[in-house]
Parts: sequence; structure tokens; C-alpha cells
Amino acid sequence: MSARWAAAATALLALAGTVQAAELKIVDVKAYAFLEHAGKLSDDLISGDQSLIDAPRGGALGGDTATGLLLDFTFEGDKNASPKYATAVVDLTQTGHSGQPVVTHKAFTNFIFGSDGVEHKVVFLDGAMCMPLAIQVHAGKTQKMAKLDLSCTEVRAEK
Repeated sequence: MSARWAAAATALLALAGTVQAAELKIVDVKAYAFLEHAGKLSDDLISGDQSLIDAPRGGALGGDTATGLLLDFTFEGDKNASPKYATAVVDLTQTGHSGQPVVTHKAFTNFIFGSDGVEHKVVFLDGAMCMPLAIQVHAGKTQKMAKLDLSCTEVRAEK
């Protein structure tokens, strides 16, 4: 009887060894300006290494106006899995004219990976086109960082 118990215990230990926490990875970060006249998103600003100046006043691509920014985060995990404890943390830091940092902290949970093992999460920043943006994402043991050069010229009233 003890041989059966030993075999059962060995099988349970082997099975327990295969059950691991799902690996969560950040694989890509993209940023799109919402072009208000065209009613669509721009091309990716990060991969295009584009800077926008005065986007709310027609400085966006093609002379369009843009006041909103859509950030698309691409994550990878186990295929067809919904990891219970997977969490990704995003820190978005903008620097105002006074030099004061404005930080948006966002945590993503509830990942449901399909057959390709990929899921996208997004953040929309409204009124964010006049301050440089630093993006930092942590997911599992991976991280990605990106920067966007966004600015507006100051308009001062004459005295």
C-alpha cells in the first residue's frame, strides 16, 4: 500500500510543479493622437518618433487639431488563460510649464488572453497634448519606457 501512496504523492508533486503563475509581459506601447477634424486616430507617434507642437491649434498631423491621446499597451500571457493575480502598472508623467510633474498611475488587472496570448489595454488622456509625456510600464518581470515630445507655444495677452 505504501508504494501506491508514494506513486500518488509523486504524481501530485509533478502536477503541482506544472501549475505556475502565468507570465505577464509588456510587449509594445503605442500612442495615437485623436485627429478631431478627420475623426480618426493618427499613426503611432512613438514608432514614428514624432513631436507635436500646438496640436490643439492645428499643429497635429496634416494641420488637424488634437486634444486627446490614446495609449495602447500590448501584453502577452499564456494562451487561452485568465491569470488571477496578473497586474500591470503604468505611470504616465507629464511636466507642466512650471516644471511641476503631473503623474497618472494606472493598474491593469483582469487579463483574458485568447488563442494568440495577446491582450490590449488602453488609456485615453484628454487635454494632454501640451506637455511632454514619459510612459513607464511594468508587467511581470518586464518593463517598457517611451517618451512623447508634446508642447504648445504660450499665448500671452498684451498689456
